[in-house]
Amino acid sequence: MQLLMSKLTEHNYIEWYQSDADTDNVKDLFWAHPFAIDLLRAFPHVLIMDCTYKTNMYAFPLLELVGVTSTEMTFSVCFAYIEREREDNYSWALDKLKGFMDNNMLPSVIVTDREVALMNAIQNIFPTATHLLCRWHISKNILANCKKLFETNEVWESFITSWNILVLSATKDHYMQHLRLLESEFVRYQETIDYVKNTWLDKYKEKFVAAWTDSIMHLGNTTSNRVETSHSALKRQLQSSRGTFETLWTKIHALVELQHTEIKASLERSSTTVQHDFKPSVFKELRGFVSRNALNMIFCESKQADYIGLDPLAYGCVVRRTHGIPYAHEIARYKREGRPIPLSFIHLHWKKLNLLPTTKAETTDLSCSTEMEMILKRFNNNDYTGKLQILKKLKELANPASTYLIEPEAKARTRGRPSSKADNSTRRDPSKFEHVLSALNSHSPHLSSSKIFVQSKLRQRKKVHQSQLPKHSSFIDSFPQGLRPYIHHVKDVAADGNCGFRVVADLIGLGEDNWIQVRRDLIDELKSHFDDYTQIFKYAGRSDEILQSLSYFENNPSNDYWMTFPEAGYLIASKYNVVLVFLSQLQCLTFLPLRSTPLPRPSQKIIAIGFIHNCHFIQVVMNPDSPMPPIASS
Repeated sequence: MQLLMSKLTEHNYIEWYQSDADTDNVKDLFWAHPFAIDLLRAFPHVLIMDCTYKTNMYAFPLLELVGVTSTEMTFSVCFAYIEREREDNYSWALDKLKGFMDNNMLPSVIVTDREVALMNAIQNIFPTATHLLCRWHISKNILANCKKLFETNEVWESFITSWNILVLSATKDHYMQHLRLLESEFVRYQETIDYVKNTWLDKYKEKFVAAWTDSIMHLGNTTSNRVETSHSALKRQLQSSRGTFETLWTKIHALVELQHTEIKASLERSSTTVQHDFKPSVFKELRGFVSRNALNMIFCESKQADYIGLDPLAYGCVVRRTHGIPYAHEIARYKREGRPIPLSFIHLHWKKLNLLPTTKAETTDLSCSTEMEMILKRFNNNDYTGKLQILKKLKELANPASTYLIEPEAKARTRGRPSSKADNSTRRDPSKFEHVLSALNSHSPHLSSSKIFVQSKLRQRKKVHQSQLPKHSSFIDSFPQGLRPYIHHVKDVAADGNCGFRVVADLIGLGEDNWIQVRRDLIDELKSHFDDYTQIFKYAGRSDEILQSLSYFENNPSNDYWMTFPEAGYLIASKYNVVLVFLSQLQCLTFLPLRSTPLPRPSQKIIAIGFIHNCHFIQVVMNPDSPMPPIASS
């Protein structure tokens, strides 16, 4: 503990702890990097928080809080090791966080799972913040508690599809209609209906149903995916669940320092680099003053504006309420009038390209004279024992490395036969829903899990490594021999598991690095026409699987989150109003937009994407007048 305190002081961390009065054993420990505090003051709007486990030899849960920058990068705000997941432990940690936030810079939105003690603490410490519940965790809770009540997989997937339609209801009227439909279609499954209503809808619908959350400026954060991803990165670094506070801090510090370097670079790029797409006059007031991520979202809205015109009913205005950027109808009006989009129409979050506080704090000269006089007075009025205690605390304050703190006792397994091999893994224990899936898949011939759900045993997931791929010259050989003469050339993209989205981003003019925007666009397309795609996709529940696979915004996703065809083909063609050609060794298809009026042939935009070696997407440029593969049926 002395070494830890010395390192925290050396690197100017903010640290707090609670200890047992009798033994000096640490009960709760909080620390925050000084640069993370600067980031929080610059980007205080959204906080996402969750606990993770199996990170230390004391079996303390680790509470991590993360925020989001204007360049859509996740940053770790602080870490708190807490003795127990009780309201008072959570309240203590959140109160320490609040202590270095100005009252006019408190979070507006906080996202968690349904941890009741944490929810109560949030209400007490941040009463003005809007609290949202993670939709992903809710889906998994429903699976864990309800899937066993359905006789067949088809009925279960039909139910979960109806549930997702209910959650994505655009208005309160739609919500009531979808709820009545859910109740009538699954009247035989009253136990399930009672569970979702009593446990989730009656108490918490305002915290996760779109009819309510779409009126909240959550900047696109409706799940705890960001903090879960941060947990995953931390555990890869730790490698063992038997570390001490000091060894844990060393690993966390290295991760956070790297995180900060990447964030600084992303802010610098937004300030100094102007992409070709943003040179039209409509972006005149935004260039260099708004993050590139926000500009990409606005650019996509402007593309919608090109074909929806001035009809406000043709395209919703949800993006203004949830992200704070102009929606397509507004941009169409600015284009018609020849005016640029006003900078004042962009939410403050997206305009932050530096680390200055969001609002200017009062600057006053600080002094500790009054406090020192009070300490001296208290010291003089105490007896010998009391004076020793005050001197002990003052010594520790002046020199943290002299702390009298003692580490908590290491927790050992005390029940059952001792294992011949120590379990030092940081991998979490399977959740209830994973146990449910495992049991159902093992014993029922009728029920099988969809790919949307994580398999129990947490199988090792495959990743795409760029070094495994051949050079461009052999890419063309990966396609059917009859098509090769018609391929002019191919273009590769980074092989990081997001390659399909990178290819699309480049083909539509956003640039490969804006693959996150493509994921967002396809999510929007699927949600906006959920019923239509449910009819097109090959089985009930497939729309939910695709929605889950799209909802991942970090590098190196597992293959559960890769782009999948043919489903992605329908979404891409319809969202961007293009003709999409998909090429692979096993299947070649052409996808047409599902809703738009056919464009004259000279105006048609045809793009091609190739899938090679069963693991990687690339751009394909076809020769003029090349033959087209068969049209994908809808």
